[in-house]
Amino acid sequence: MSKAIKFGLGGILAILIIGFLVLTMSVDSIVKTGIETVGSEMTGTAVTVERVSISPFSGSGTISGFRVENPEGFEKEYALEVDDFSLELSIRSLFTDEMVVHNIEVDSPSIYVEQKMPENNLRTIMNNIESLSAGETTEKALVIEHFIMTEGSADLYTEIGGERSARVEIAQIELNDLGRGGAKQAVEDVIQEIAENVVDQSLRAAAESGSEQIQDAIRDFFN
Repeated sequence: MSKAIKFGLGGILAILIIGFLVLTMSVDSIVKTGIETVGSEMTGTAVTVERVSISPFSGSGTISGFRVENPEGFEKEYALEVDDFSLELSIRSLFTDEMVVHNIEVDSPSIYVEQKMPENNLRTIMNNIESLSAGETTEKALVIEHFIMTEGSADLYTEIGGERSARVEIAQIELNDLGRGGAKQAVEDVIQEIAENVVDQSLRAAAESGSEQIQDAIRDFFN
């Protein structure tokens, strides 16, 4: 094989490798930036991700170090922490006006619920999401075909009537065909539906725990 052919093949291989790396980094960067930017705008607090690793071919991958900071005035740094969760999305849809996520599987999330008068941290975040006006976040639509969260835990804390804390387990949350319908649903609408389910399950698990102390501690959570 001549040197020219060898150099030519080597050059093509180098271009393919560089192209693969650029595409991989591009997909990971798009997803990471989207989560952090839109998430922070919606919740009114910092949403961060340590690492995103998604195959540019299959669309499958993991999100690591997902955290939602608590609003100002609450003690613990984070309201929600997930070490890793898996997802599968349509790569092509990242470059359209409707992103399609085939599956999201969240395992062992840690949720922190702190009650202060007159509000608690999760309801404060939900109020921020619900108060968004049209055009304040991305106009990109979102479809999540399947979402499941398992083996979650919620730590509850209040100083109302004396300092009290407790930990409760969260029932499995499974949702299907989010964002499907006649009209396209914006990202904030779909995320709000997931967030409402997580908040509701967390608080109801505590309310149904059977502990009078816990029930007293969260008596205002549903107001």
